[in-house]
Amino acid sequence: MPDLEIRVESRKRDLISEIVEHKKNSSRAAAAEGIERLKARLSDLAHIVREGVVDGWANVAPSTRHKLEEWMSR
Repeated sequence: MPDLEIRVESRKRDLISEIVEHKKNSSRAAAAEGIERLKARLSDLAHIVREGVVDGWANVAPSTRHKLEEWMSR
């Protein structure tokens, strides 16, 4: 399952980059809303990982894998 970990980390980095871009454009009214939406997605990821990746990425349960796949597709 290392592939899953790599894809999740890549998506996480993408979202963090989007937050940075929004902060650069913070004068735009939608920037704050975008930042909050992205932070909520990262928080969702942290919760999924905390609850489902207990024994490491090599032992991710199918239900957690599904949640992570779903998270990445949003």
